Amino acid sequence: MISELIFRVIFSALWLLFFTTVLWVRISSGKPSEKVPTGKTSWHERRLHVVAGALFAPLWFGGIFLYALFPTSIQFLSIPVPDWFRLIMAGIAFVGTLFALWGYRTLGKNWVHALDPSEFLKRKSETLVTGGAYRYVRNPIYLGMFTFVIALALVAANWLLLLPSLVVVTLVYMQIGNEEKMLIAKFGEQYRDYMNRTPRLIPKFRN
Repeated sequence: MISELIFRVIFSALWLLFFTTVLWVRISSGKPSEKVPTGKTSWHERRLHVVAGALFAPLWFGGIFLYALFPTSIQFLSIPVPDWFRLIMAGIAFVGTLFALWGYRTLGKNWVHALDPSEFLKRKSETLVTGGAYRYVRNPIYLGMFTFVIALALVAANWLLLLPSLVVVTLVYMQIGNEEKMLIAKFGEQYRDYMNRTPRLIPKFRN
């Protein structure tokens, strides 16, 4: 049987890798230099962000903090899964991070923070990216992040991490539809054609 300390080290190291990746993306993407006038982001566009942040993010991050530093305080919420399954989930979480990073690198300077879609409409120079990770799914960054979050909650094998993770993933998934409407508004039939041939999240490996 593997010591719980090993899983905590793996858990903490993967979260550190994930946050380092996100920070690197935010810094390397820079700020747009070309803008056109637009209105402020509406409440409708931000409501999921507000709900997730106000209700579930504290619980989610609290579970991460408690498992990493004070695991005995939430041990009563443990999920009975075998060690081999938790190790596989650690590998899947790592792959999820790499896939999200691939999506970021494919976008390059076209990347815009997902929770501020109005920023995308301010830019003049975007092109529709359909290569790299975007050849397989329309939302590779989301797919990588969702995979990472759920898999890592299963590495911790604790309901305090898994249930909030599922809720946060569901709320963020609901945002994808709004972002795709934004992309249709910007690229029109070009994006509709891309939607017809490329799945939203689940890759279809076919000829």
